[in-house]
Amino acid sequence: MRTRLAIITTLALLAAGCGSSAPSRENAARTSSTGVAAARALVASLEKPVSRFQPPGPRIDARALAGKSVWYVPISISTPVFAVANNSLREALGRAGVRLHTCSGNADPSATAACIEQAISSGASGIVVDAIPDALAPNAFASAASHHIPVLIVDQLPPRAGAPGAVAGHGGDALAYTLEQDTELVRDEADVAIAQAGGKTSVLVMPFTDSPSTLAWDAAAVSQLHRLCPECELASQKVGLANLQLVASQTSSALLAHPDVKYVLPEFDAVLQEVQQGVQQAGFAGRVKVITAAGDLAGLQAIRSGRLQADIGQDFPYEGFADADEIMRMMLKEPIVEEHVPIRLFDAHDIAGLPLTVAAEDSGQWYGSNAYIGMFERLWGLR
Repeated sequence: MRTRLAIITTLALLAAGCGSSAPSRENAARTSSTGVAAARALVASLEKPVSRFQPPGPRIDARALAGKSVWYVPISISTPVFAVANNSLREALGRAGVRLHTCSGNADPSATAACIEQAISSGASGIVVDAIPDALAPNAFASAASHHIPVLIVDQLPPRAGAPGAVAGHGGDALAYTLEQDTELVRDEADVAIAQAGGKTSVLVMPFTDSPSTLAWDAAAVSQLHRLCPECELASQKVGLANLQLVASQTSSALLAHPDVKYVLPEFDAVLQEVQQGVQQAGFAGRVKVITAAGDLAGLQAIRSGRLQADIGQDFPYEGFADADEIMRMMLKEPIVEEHVPIRLFDAHDIAGLPLTVAAEDSGQWYGSNAYIGMFERLWGLR
């Protein structure tokens, strides 16, 4: 993490020194060269597995929560990474004697609201909502608040002041947002494209319309492309999980409208199958490289088969323990902390020798050590 921060700091200084309102062709080329070097350094920092972990905050007495229950409401439990996070969250909470109930939001406001109301009526002691903004079911979130049930929103940015679900900072023991790595995941797709292309290429970004957060993450990738690759050409095609059946045709249409595209950057693996169908329909198989994020089993298998160029993954088994840490702190009326969920880049080189199985995905072994389990147990007073 320190190496990555140093790279980003250096990058900011270099960008500030190279910027101008109307750069000449020579300045643009020089900026591109600097940007490629910075992108390659960032990519190199992402290729290593993680084996050492630091506690995210002070110790808590998780044993005081034994017998309580937490509900997990992901945007869709059928999305593989949420299923992995669900299993890990269940394991983590179970070590403290806390029961987990799961209810899928099915990318639908009514289903999401029903899940939250069911959690409230069942007497939940905490609710973890994954990839769902407060604005999707504001009445249900307000009901949880009126029943004094802490709600942790995962994989979403805090909304602007005055919007539903707005908090001071990242929230407190009633409503909080975890400090996850989604912005970095999507931004690093741009880094991989820049590093591989060498400073000049054509990129199709595919922002998700499912929440303000997904749009903001894609904006971070676009900003990175503009900053590190001023000679890159950009096109955009919005897609959404709520309209998954449209993604293949949207991809095909975007490629036909922009025939020079060399890299396709959908935000997450959840639409990978549909994007690949669209690439085939447009006749662009072998002409474009697809880079995405999340790091699920299907994504890594696609890399091995040559259908996917790279996948930036987040250690979702670790995230389950991180989410358990946050919601238990909230249940104990303790301040939230900053979690450090590992990220790793996977490409054909990085997955060599990795077992691409459901068991390996569930264990988190693709990311390195699982010594974080013992770290969290000590942090929670269970050892």
